[in-house]
This record gives sequence, C-alpha cells and structure tokens, in this order.
Amino acid sequence: MRTRDIMTTGALTVTPQILVADAAHLMLEHRVSGLPVVDQNGVLVGIVTERDFLRRPEIGTAPRHAKWVGLRLSPDELAEEYVRSRGRRVEEVMTRQVVTVEPDTPLDKVVALMIRDGVKRLPVVQDGKVVGIVSRADFLHGLADQLGRLPQIEAEDLTIRRHIMREISGKRWAPRPIVNVVVRDGVVQLIGSAASGHIRDAIRVATENTPGVKQVVDHLRVVPPTLGAKERA
Repeated sequence: MRTRDIMTTGALTVTPQILVADAAHLMLEHRVSGLPVVDQNGVLVGIVTERDFLRRPEIGTAPRHAKWVGLRLSPDELAEEYVRSRGRRVEEVMTRQVVTVEPDTPLDKVVALMIRDGVKRLPVVQDGKVVGIVSRADFLHGLADQLGRLPQIEAEDLTIRRHIMREISGKRWAPRPIVNVVVRDGVVQLIGSAASGHIRDAIRVATENTPGVKQVVDHLRVVPPTLGAKERA
C-alpha cells in the first residue's frame, strides 16, 4: 500500500503570518496536532505542531538553562530560542525543515520516517504543494479496514499445520526443538516449551495469523535455556 491509499486528502493549512494564538485555536477546533504552513502560492514552507507550543512563558514552561549550559550556547542560539518561545506569529515558531512524503511513497517508508523523527503526521506533497496529510490515525483507520476485510478461510488441518510449521521454523527466534502443533477442525494446540515469553507470544501470533485457524490453545511453557539444561541433566 502507498500513502494515497490511507492519507487524508486536502489539508488544513496556515500562512506564516497567522498569529500563534489563532493557529492554536485551529488545532484545537479541528483536533489536529499540526498544521502545514504555506506561502501565498500554496508552497510548503514549514509546519507548526503541538511541540512548537510547549515552551512558552505564558504557561510557565519557557526554556531555562543552568548557568554552565547558557555559557555553552552562542548569542545567536540564545536569541533564536528566545524568539521561538515568545514569537507571536507562526513564522517565528514553526519548524522550517519539514519531512514530507509523496502520494506514491510506500507506507513502510512513511512509518520509518515517523518513527525516526518522532512525528505524528507528515504533509503529503506533490509538485511542491500540499495535497494531503498522513497521520498515525490514518494508519489505524487503514489497519482496521484491512482487518475487517480478511476472509474467513476454511482449510484442512494438515494444510494449517504445515503453514504454521513453515512460518515459525524459518525465523531466527524459532525454538529448538520445534514445538508440537496439533490441529483438529481448525483448533490448534501448541505443545512444548519456548525459551522466553516473547518467543511464546511470537509462536502464538504466527499461529493466529494462519488462514483457517479458528482457535489457538496455548500449552507452551516458558523454559529459559539454562533452566532447560538443568532439567535435562
């Protein structure tokens, strides 16, 4: 899937000259965490987000530095920080280096960018102009939609067992020896042990995602490798 498949088409934008107070009211009114900033030609020049409003003297959160930290900052850095925390117009507080995506950007790349930069939303840009927004909420809607479309597949028990075994045996975390998988009428019983709770969960998830599985009965025990060696001794 690509960005165009889940993005919100069109976007609420503001101009650099709008007041910070007005931008904050817009974000609250429309329940969004950020607004793309565009010039008079509609070209993206920045983005203003909740993060840009966190350090403000009006609410007692303006930046404060220990004396030694202040000495390490240059006059320009201190002046820039002062403007960003006290500016009245969006252009004075906005983030100018904006990470953007295009409508055809694959979703895995979008997620990687969000995680890397710790952002909740990214402007979708085409030919320099904002054509939409993709947010974490859009991913939730997309996921819910796809999960809701998953068909109920009937499969033979042997086919189900083979699928599960192939799925878990090829992973680096796969247990040694492989757990026993018993399937009857689509109900899967997992018998044996796993080296950790995370590995047991991975086996269960792999089983639940197998087409044709109706129910998973987890009998796996968590036996750390050192403990298992002592038991065998």
